Amino acid sequence: MQQSLNQRINNLIIGVVVLTTVVLVLFVWKSTSNQAESRLTNDLAVARNVLTQVLQNRDEQLTSSVTVLTNDFGFKDAVASRDKGTIDSALANQGERINADLMALFSLDATTITSVPELITAQTPFIYPELIDSAQLNGNSTSILSLDNKLYQVLFSNVKAPRSIAVALMGFEIDQALVEQLKQITQLETTIIVYIDGKDAYRISTLNPDQYSQNIQIENTDALFLPLLAYSSESKLISTSFNLLEKERLKIDIMLGSDVKTVFADFISLQTDIGLIAVIAVIIAIFLGALFSKKLVKPIQSLTIHAKNISAGIYDEKINVDWHSSELSMLSHAFDTMQDNVKDREQKVIYQAQHDVLTTLYNRNHAETLLSKKFNRKESFQAIGINIFGFRGVNDTFGYHNGDLCLQELAQRVINLGGLSARLTGGELLWVPDHILTEEELIQLKSQLDGNVISGDLSIPMTVAIGVIDCPLETHSPSELFRRMNIVIDEAQITRRFILHFSAELEEKYIRRLSIITELKKELSNTQGELALFYQPKLNLTHKKVTAVEALIRWNNAKLGFVSPEDFIEVAEHAGFIGEITAWVYQQAIQDIHSFRAQGIEVTVAINISAQDVMNPELLPTIISLLHAYDLPTCVLSFEMTEGHLVKDLGKAVQQLSLMRDAGFKIAIDDFGTGYSSLSYLSRLPADILKIDKSFVLKLNELTSDQNIVKSVIQLGHQFNMEIVAEGVENQESLNLLIDYGCEWAQGYHICRPINAASFVQWFQEYQY
Repeated sequence: MQQSLNQRINNLIIGVVVLTTVVLVLFVWKSTSNQAESRLTNDLAVARNVLTQVLQNRDEQLTSSVTVLTNDFGFKDAVASRDKGTIDSALANQGERINADLMALFSLDATTITSVPELITAQTPFIYPELIDSAQLNGNSTSILSLDNKLYQVLFSNVKAPRSIAVALMGFEIDQALVEQLKQITQLETTIIVYIDGKDAYRISTLNPDQYSQNIQIENTDALFLPLLAYSSESKLISTSFNLLEKERLKIDIMLGSDVKTVFADFISLQTDIGLIAVIAVIIAIFLGALFSKKLVKPIQSLTIHAKNISAGIYDEKINVDWHSSELSMLSHAFDTMQDNVKDREQKVIYQAQHDVLTTLYNRNHAETLLSKKFNRKESFQAIGINIFGFRGVNDTFGYHNGDLCLQELAQRVINLGGLSARLTGGELLWVPDHILTEEELIQLKSQLDGNVISGDLSIPMTVAIGVIDCPLETHSPSELFRRMNIVIDEAQITRRFILHFSAELEEKYIRRLSIITELKKELSNTQGELALFYQPKLNLTHKKVTAVEALIRWNNAKLGFVSPEDFIEVAEHAGFIGEITAWVYQQAIQDIHSFRAQGIEVTVAINISAQDVMNPELLPTIISLLHAYDLPTCVLSFEMTEGHLVKDLGKAVQQLSLMRDAGFKIAIDDFGTGYSSLSYLSRLPADILKIDKSFVLKLNELTSDQNIVKSVIQLGHQFNMEIVAEGVENQESLNLLIDYGCEWAQGYHICRPINAASFVQWFQEYQY
């Protein structure tokens, strides 16, 4: 049967419309499915990285804390003596600092000594002896353990004194709170599956048990099949799994998943609209075939090209076609809406990748990119580092929440200045102004950034330290800029010079400081005989005898040569291991005292201690225990400290010094007359001896002003029932004046230079006043 031309045309147009619509639907289906699968795969990969980073951060936190614990002399002493009470207390205290859930100590043969809490039975073999062996061999070993159906991320660390004596364990529980935290970060369902001896032992999950069977592994599913799951009446989860740990008896898998309907919500809506448009297009084609046939091809082609552009990541092009169909207009609008949504979502991801979450400033990585462009264009600019002075103290005193609030307030003040701003590290910001600032403008900048931060009823004082680097004059790359900015900011913090420009001398000083720290730690860990104690006699001017000496530490390093105590003591105090130096000094001094007394020399040895030592509650019992071990009375030692170092916490200092004094040790205030000296401090400190600084004694025989000062200090000390020691006596005339003034003790080159223990024995036996 013949058909009319119109009918043929209509049939042809209808066929073309149907075919074109089907092709378009399939293309959009495939494109959106692949894009959804790609995005979901990326989301799951990011979540996996987040989990790995969280576990790594916890490992680093454990490493830092266990290192502090195993380096603690008191803890080592308790481990060596198997003092369980002290060991438990040390483990519990260190664990509380980082909220650890498991602490334990093992002997070298993998026998449990103790655990806090008592999850591992004491005096029993540990079930993972290979981890103990690894810690002894490598210093540290990390792992994940299953104990009593609980999972722990643990770190084993070798305890040396100086040889290996035990292995300490510290760990965090991998619990429900952790997986809930990961879900909050990644917006993905997280499940930790624990297999013991090949059996599914237990799970830690944000899912309920009924949802386990509804997981569909993305690795085993075709991308075109994924959208169909979203149309199911049942809730389905699409997930991926990876192995976190697998050893002899224990296997741990991580499963990350997301609800299919959530992932494909936008795409389902789009595909539904396309299907509806396809039906309407066929109906219209039946009635208006020939009329719209020519105009229909071009819009469909435009939509196809636009879909390809969207799938290729081109979001700025719009469809510029004169639509004669409302349905095609709706489809175009749907494409434009999808394009805008995808573009917005991508911009959010880019923003998060370039900005710091807390401060909204650029992060370090993006700042490095922007600075690289400036360096490549050979621009001249000024980089200004900004750090909250004493930021750690702010966190410790007011809490980390208020510390974050201070950072946010500082960041907002920097943003208000314009220019380029970024957060480099915890409390360090970078600002690149639009023009080079003068010294006056830098001073004005500091005043703008300083100022209290209000948090509820709290008023938190905030002072900033500023480091200035001129680029490219003083640096030629972002990495070098960051490193040198760290140097100048550290120096500004240490020296309290709150506006400091970079110089080559600062870098040399920084490098030397790092070398001192490295070499000094090496010497303290593996004594090579570079440290030595020298003794400078103190002459009793009443009895004309030497009955006391001052112990002075000396360090002659193979790499650095002779290092002045003023240099390495200050570095050790800032680096936080001055206590180890003090421990070496009193141990060596007690050994030398024992040797002196064996040779008939009875002198009191004065050792210098820092404010950190004074605040250490373990110092006094440790020294007393060591004296008892050598059968020595407490009177053989006395302590000297600089008054200014104690005034930061004078109340606690007075309490600790009183305990030392009550134990039988004499306390001396060193370098009196400089720094913070005042009658109020002098009256409160429980001191027996006052040492006049040598700057007032070196030319005592020549300067009337020094004579008046010395006489006044001696009279003042006597009013407080203190004995007086004059340092820096270099001639007989000065010594005679001190005798006339009623000074009890003299110390200086005129009497004897600092000499080693063997030389002191010979000098003492030959010396006659």
